[in-house]
Order: sequence, then structure tokens, then C-alpha cells
Amino acid sequence: MLVGCSSPAKDPLACAREVDADVVQLHLSAPRVWRDPKQRIDADELRDAALVVSAHAPYLCNPASADPAVREKTTRSLQVTLDEAARCGARGVVVHAGHAAGGGTMEDAVARWIEVARPLHSDVALLIENTAAGQTAPGRHLADIARLFGALRAVDLDVPLGACFDTCHAWAGDPLCATNPAGYVAAFAEATGGIDLLHVNDSKDEAGAGRDRHTNLGTGRMGLDVLEAMVTTAERLGAPAAIVETPSEDGGHRADIAMLRSWTADAGEAALR
Repeated sequence: MLVGCSSPAKDPLACAREVDADVVQLHLSAPRVWRDPKQRIDADELRDAALVVSAHAPYLCNPASADPAVREKTTRSLQVTLDEAARCGARGVVVHAGHAAGGGTMEDAVARWIEVARPLHSDVALLIENTAAGQTAPGRHLADIARLFGALRAVDLDVPLGACFDTCHAWAGDPLCATNPAGYVAAFAEATGGIDLLHVNDSKDEAGAGRDRHTNLGTGRMGLDVLEAMVTTAERLGAPAAIVETPSEDGGHRADIAMLRSWTADAGEAALR
């Protein structure tokens, strides 16, 4: 399993060297505003380095939203991010599964997701990430995650579909995770058809809190035994890469990557699918 971190956009290659990362995840545009990514002048270098395992879509993207304007902006944002991700050699674009903001049922949320996904076209995979909050969030609980992926895989999409599993989101989003962390990862992989990317983050909050607050490995409420069980299970099930999205200050990323690497059997040797 390849291991790495969410990198500052300015110089991902330097960041990877500094923290001893095999791969990095990038934000190609400002994550909290609707703004198209600029074409990176280092795109060829990143592609040749085979460094970018994923790009993360802006957090404002919500394919399940009741607001047609938000869904339209989400579709555009995902498409331009997929396009720029392809230039940089990224294997996938991560997007949160969202929630039915503005009203509607879980069925409505899934139908809106299909509406947003249909126009997308790319050879880069769209990686749907589980989420920690929202009563009508199709990425929070296993049964709804299975429903979302089942519905999307039943549609003839022009973009590859994959899954990103976030340890903090699972812990804080679904109380079932704390009762059997390894089993929960396996159940997620079964619901989605596999884990294409692993986000490894500790949680500042207790299990089932419904809050998405990352912290460095071993400094939160999850416990290193829980995190290790999740990582080793995901690796056994074929997850090709793991990214930490934790605070980088005071050597945080380097320490987290070293800990993550100590748990993986074949660090840096797995082939990305």
C-alpha cells in the first residue's frame, strides 16, 4: 500500500520529499468557494512523477442537494476538476457523498446524485467518500452507501466510479463502526465494490458524534488499535493507497505517515489500480 498526505498545492513534489510520502492528494482549486481550478504549470512534472493519487473536489460540491443551482454548480465543478486531475496524472477525484440539503428523502438524494453524475465524462475515476454528518446523507450509514452505489452502478455513466473510505468519517458518522472497526471496513468494501482510496484520520470526537473533525493519529478518540485494524483490513482487501488529512504542523504529517507505514505490509510496493 502506498502512503502519503494531503499536500499544499504550491509544491507537492517538495512536500512529498519532506514528509517521506509515496503519493499526495491535491486540492486543485480553493476548497471552500466555487472557483474553477487554474491549469497547473507543473502538470507534466506531476504526471511524469506519478505522484498524485487523488485530487479532492471542493467541499461545496453536493450532488444530493435539493437546490438545482447547487447541483448545476456541482456538476460543473466536478467536470473541470476531473479535467485538470487528468492533466496532473491523478488516479481519481474524491467527492463527499453529500446530503439532501434543502429537503427531500434519501431516495431523492440518490436520484439527484444520478442527475449530477450522468453528464460527467472522464477517464479519471470519481471516488465517492463516506461522510460523518446529516440525517439524509447517502454516505453516512452502510445501508444508504450500498443504495447509492447500487443506483449509480445501474446507470451507464461515462466516468469510472470508485469509493474512498475515511476512518474519521466512519467513526463519527456511524456508531456501528466502533463496535467492529475491521468488520465495518469490510462491509463498506462489500457495499461499494471495493476501496480505491483510504483516508486515515483520527477523530476529535466520540463514536457516532456526527462531526467531521480530523486530528493526528493517536491524538483523538479513536485509539491506535482501531485505526490499525481499519488500515490493515483495507490493505488486505486491496486498497492501493492511504492518505492522511491531518494537521501538518510540528512534523504531524511525517509522524502520521511513519505510523501508517508501520502498519502496512507492503508499503510503497502496491500497484495502483
